[in-house]
Amino acid sequence: MSVQLTNAKQSASKWFRRILWGLLSIFLLICLVYFGYSQMTYSDGYKSGQLVKISRRGVVFKTYEGTLNLSPNGMMTPWEFSAENSAVSLKLQQFDGKLIKVHYEQRYKVFFWQGDTEYIVDDVSPIQ
Repeated sequence: MSVQLTNAKQSASKWFRRILWGLLSIFLLICLVYFGYSQMTYSDGYKSGQLVKISRRGVVFKTYEGTLNLSPNGMMTPWEFSAENSAVSLKLQQFDGKLIKVHYEQRYKVFFWQGDTEYIVDDVSPIQ
């Protein structure tokens, strides 16, 4: 009986490991698909206006967040965005209070280390 019990334990252990590896593989596949989906761009384009604010925010993950006033007549029509990296943020800081044109990508889902908004600005230029 001892031999049968040992064989049963080994068989159960083998099946348990297979199920565990299968679940882990499915979980990793779902994570990979979700990450790929979140990096897809919903739309991209240009917006222009007066740069009102650019700041570095966050408790653990610091991201660059900004506000653009889209209204030319002085009324505040804010458009919130996140800057892609510190190089874009430095360019934005140079144009604080001036009219600028930004290129952005709108993503389906943004992870917390990428910013607070779904609009990611990756280029900026002044309006002459």
